Amino acid sequence: MIKLVASDLDGTLLHNYQQTVPKEIYDTIKALHEKGIIFTAASGRQYANIRRLFAPLGFDIPYIAENGSMCVYKEEILATGLTPSKTIRHILDALMEYRKIYHTGHCILSVKDTYYSDSTDERFIDYMENDMHNIVTYVPDLYAIKEPIIKAAICDFGGTKNLEPFFHKRIGDEIRVVTSADHWIDFIAPNANKGTALKVLMEKFGIKKEECICFGDQQNDIEMLKAAGTAYVMATGHPLAKKAADYVVESPLPVMQGLL
Repeated sequence: MIKLVASDLDGTLLHNYQQTVPKEIYDTIKALHEKGIIFTAASGRQYANIRRLFAPLGFDIPYIAENGSMCVYKEEILATGLTPSKTIRHILDALMEYRKIYHTGHCILSVKDTYYSDSTDERFIDYMENDMHNIVTYVPDLYAIKEPIIKAAICDFGGTKNLEPFFHKRIGDEIRVVTSADHWIDFIAPNANKGTALKVLMEKFGIKKEECICFGDQQNDIEMLKAAGTAYVMATGHPLAKKAADYVVESPLPVMQGLL
C-alpha cells in the first residue's frame, strides 16, 4: 500500500513557475489525506513560496524545499543542508567570468528567510517578485554575505545550454551542478538533495521505500526518484531523469487519483 507521495512542482505537478494550484490537484491531495496517504511537495523553490501555494489545503503537509536543503513539517525543520563558503566563493568567481563572456547571469544565494541577489536587471527582478512571488533581498556584493548558504542558483533567460557546461567544467568536481528548469541551474549542497530529504520523511513517518512513490522531471529530481519505491518522470523530462525512472507519464494526477 502506498503511504507517501512526493512530487516535484515546476514542470511536473505544475506548469513551470505557476503560482496557483488548480482545484483538481487540491482535491486530489485532500482525498489522499483523507485516505491516510501523505503528500509532500518537493521543489527547488523557496520554502515560503511552496508553503503559500499549499496553504489553502487547510492541513499540514511536509515540504521539501531548496532541492532538499530544507525539509519542514509543521514549522519544524527536520533537515538542512549548507554549501561551504569556499564553494560559494568559487561559484561567484565562475559567475563573474560567465558574465564577462555572455553578458548575463542572475545569481541567488538562499538563506533561511530570503534570497540574496546582486541583480539590477528589471526583467529578473520583476520575474522573481511578481511572477515567482519570492522573498528577495538585493545587495551590491554577494561576496559580502556571511550567513550560512542553503542553496545557490543561477538564471540565464537564454536557457541552460551555456550555463550547465560552463559551470560544470569549472566547479563540477566540487559541487553537483544540475538543471532545475528551462533557464536555471542549481548547485546541490553536499549531502542534501531531494532524495536525502525524502528519506528523512520516510524515517519520520515509519514508511518503507516500497510504500513511497514520486514524480519529477529534471536532474535535481534524480536522487528522489532513486529513493522512492516507484518513480515516475514526465514525458517532457530530462533524459537523465527518465533513466532513473520506472515509468514515463504525461502527468502525476492520473497516477495519484489511481491511489484513491
